[in-house]
Amino acid sequence: MGRSDALLQPIYKKLASQIGYKQKIAVLGSPGPYFVSNLFHENCDFFDMQLRNWDINSDWSFSQKYDLIISTRCPYFAKDPCKFITKCYSSLSLGGSILLDWGYGDHWRFPNYKIGWLKNGEQECCYGENNYLWSGIWDDSFLNHSMFRVFSEWVLKFGYTDVKKAIFEETPTVMPLSFVEQYFDITTDLLSLWKNKPQLYIFVAGFKKVLTNV
Repeated sequence: MGRSDALLQPIYKKLASQIGYKQKIAVLGSPGPYFVSNLFHENCDFFDMQLRNWDINSDWSFSQKYDLIISTRCPYFAKDPCKFITKCYSSLSLGGSILLDWGYGDHWRFPNYKIGWLKNGEQECCYGENNYLWSGIWDDSFLNHSMFRVFSEWVLKFGYTDVKKAIFEETPTVMPLSFVEQYFDITTDLLSLWKNKPQLYIFVAGFKKVLTNV
């Protein structure tokens, strides 16, 4: 996860403490064993697009149920984020939990800065030929978060006077937080990093609801 580790881990640690100890963990995406074991333990199964043993946009399923699904720096690769959430739900045991995050503005590596994931009208490639930044998450409650206000101030120099509008215009698919709330009892947090090359992280942690129709 690079230079953001020390700044992100306090939020992950806080959310992890709310989730509590879990026996069996699936890690979807990029976090390595060191990151996960520092927060939980080493009893994890890793599914990684870069290792080609998992593809977020495939019709994936697991041979067992997990107590916790962690997916950081990864959910925004989902072309259909609602489908990703329902797959996480069905992959969890009764009382299982999620720990997820989405990011906006992670484009310091591109010459043309964008809030979402379009550059000159084209999708940007990240990590591999078929891995794209496709989706985001939103709720109007974010507008009142201090970190969202910080991020909004930092991106003014790029011409963004309405961050919410830019997110919906530039991100191919924006999933409402309310969709996640149909399946999980959740808590959220936000963090803004890097004043000169701003990024906004949206963290979602939650417990699986018991739904009679799922």
